[in-house]
Amino acid sequence: MALANTDPAEIRGALEGWLAERLPGASITDCDVPAASGMSNLTVLFTATWSAGTETGQFVARVAPAGPSVFPTYDFAREAAVMNGLASAGLPTPVVRWVEDSPAVLGSPFLVMERAFGRVPADDPPFTAAGWVLDDLTPELRGELCRNSIEAIAGIHSVDWRSLGLESLAPEGGSDAATVYHADLAHWIGFYDWARAGDTNPTVEAGFAWLAEHRPADDRDPVLLWGDARIGNQLFGDDLAVNAVLDWEMVGLGQPEADVAWWLFILRHHTEGIGFPVPEGFPSRDEVVATYEKAAGRALEHLDFYEVWAAVRLAVIMHRAGNLMIELGLLPPDAPMKLNNPASQLLAGLIGAPAPGGEAQSFIGNR
Repeated sequence: MALANTDPAEIRGALEGWLAERLPGASITDCDVPAASGMSNLTVLFTATWSAGTETGQFVARVAPAGPSVFPTYDFAREAAVMNGLASAGLPTPVVRWVEDSPAVLGSPFLVMERAFGRVPADDPPFTAAGWVLDDLTPELRGELCRNSIEAIAGIHSVDWRSLGLESLAPEGGSDAATVYHADLAHWIGFYDWARAGDTNPTVEAGFAWLAEHRPADDRDPVLLWGDARIGNQLFGDDLAVNAVLDWEMVGLGQPEADVAWWLFILRHHTEGIGFPVPEGFPSRDEVVATYEKAAGRALEHLDFYEVWAAVRLAVIMHRAGNLMIELGLLPPDAPMKLNNPASQLLAGLIGAPAPGGEAQSFIGNR
């Protein structure tokens, strides 16, 4: 969905010339475009040698969509600043080597980061239905996987984002809790207005109304939020340690509950939402909270509110994904997914709103 041409040979040729301007005598010895690339970016894996073949490195290029996309904008410079800041603080984020803003090379802007290795719990089919999390791990090891995932989130929240030079993440009005929240809310309302393409999504709009009515008083200093905090965006080593935290399109500031609630809601989406049981060994909601609080040294507050906030945001993304898949010919024009999907069904249940009628439709199995 990112490149008009995903032929590895052509990508290799384009990247090689570009890379030679940054690494002396660079050549690419291997280039692959995994079929499992996500809906928001395309991933290119490549190996390069330079300095007369005396140095070798393995890299990943993440390429923004050249055509229809999930998100309205992509800011690779912002992502790179966060990732490199966290890497400098010792957190498991890949080092970004270069950001290319011009579309001349690959048809769209991209970033190149050092490659990290490990296994990712899949989204399609989801790790709750098939794959190594179910096949290779005992219940005890699944619990360890989740603990490591949650502890990594706590680690992100623990950094002093100001000392890492990330003040640009704060909205223009300041970095106090209320200003940050309302700026983020305005961003997501704008995202919804773009994503709906003239449609009306009654469930999402009921969700925004619920948020306006129920936002708790909260003056805690905002933390750095990963944004897309889920185990499907983490690379796990053979020992189940988190080798890398990936996908920073949704990075920002806010209260830590936002990331924890997102982790919980994605798990709920991949289980209750699509009709699969929670894998044996996965933690309960209370156990997730306890793991996070122990790792972070802070208590979570107002988690119910932030779970609705997570549901609203995912329902907005799924509305856009539904329209995108229609645009790309992956779904018929009358496909119900944009209005009736697992996220919107779960959101309706959380806020006591009427659920969309009919059978929910998901991106799973349709990409």
